[in-house]
Amino acid sequence: MSTLDRYLTREVGASLLGALAVVVLALLGGALYEVLAPLLARGADPLVVSQYLAFRVPEALVRGMPLAFLFALLLVLSRMGEESELKALLAGGISKVRVLFPLLLLGTLLFALCLLAADSLVPRSLQQGQNILRQAVLQKPRALLQPGTRLVDAYGRIVYVGQVHESSIGEVRVITAEEVLVAAQGRFEEGALILSEGLRVTYGGARPRTVAQFERAVVPLVELSLEPPGGLFSLSVAELRQRIAQYKAQGLPYHAEMTALQRKWAEPAAVYAFALFAVGLAFFLLGGSRSLGMLGVVVLTFIYYATWSVGRIMGEQGVIPPVLAAWGPNLLYGLAGLILLQVGRR
Repeated sequence: MSTLDRYLTREVGASLLGALAVVVLALLGGALYEVLAPLLARGADPLVVSQYLAFRVPEALVRGMPLAFLFALLLVLSRMGEESELKALLAGGISKVRVLFPLLLLGTLLFALCLLAADSLVPRSLQQGQNILRQAVLQKPRALLQPGTRLVDAYGRIVYVGQVHESSIGEVRVITAEEVLVAAQGRFEEGALILSEGLRVTYGGARPRTVAQFERAVVPLVELSLEPPGGLFSLSVAELRQRIAQYKAQGLPYHAEMTALQRKWAEPAAVYAFALFAVGLAFFLLGGSRSLGMLGVVVLTFIYYATWSVGRIMGEQGVIPPVLAAWGPNLLYGLAGLILLQVGRR
């Protein structure tokens, strides 16, 4: 490794650690404000909430790494441009591609780490967090449930909760493709959901086939899980592919699952587009009074996050193809980087 490679790796690496800490705290702060603070307000155990938040850290690290890398690249290369270090490199015969090379190597390391973690560590940590919430739900449903909550029981059936009372729930529906259980009331008891005063409706195609009343029904909750805040990101690649295959066989839409599958690769791969963009922009800004500054760094980082969020939503809803939804922001920054590299100062 040359002196230039060590210098760039050290400078970007130091800024990356600081930026990653800020991004992770911001992501966890958003989760605390939007999801966990309401749980605390409804009486959830602070220790349970703290443990669950700890299991969200790996997800925040994986999702925050590309953003932190972009922030670090823009910050370091902008400083090098302002202090004429990039001009000195050009004057010494070092090309822009040579400057880009060690950054791509560093990005490759981050890509591999994020890709492996997103398919192993993150799903496991989110599932462990769900287990903690599951136990809390069984002990104190009002603290963690709210009207409209969807659960999954031991058989993979969707359990819809319409009402939440102090020690019970109401307007419960247990849904599968073949049948629906509708109950006026339910209560948690010894690891199960006990339904009372309900109907069991079976279907043949799209039409009801049989309707029967029941006084009591037991829904096992050994594997109860709340709809994870991480959404489909909490599933592994194999699980996503399996779900897509099932939905295809049943003729059901799978836009969200396909978008999540593409994002498993696209989000870590964003580091390559960011390296191109940051180097291209840094050399483009040479030779004038133009300067990116801290505000520009923050704005350009936020633009990626905004385009990523919009693309994800549009892909999950089927507005745009999942491949474009997942890879579009990367292509945008990568194409901009290539153009800037061509027109930047030589």
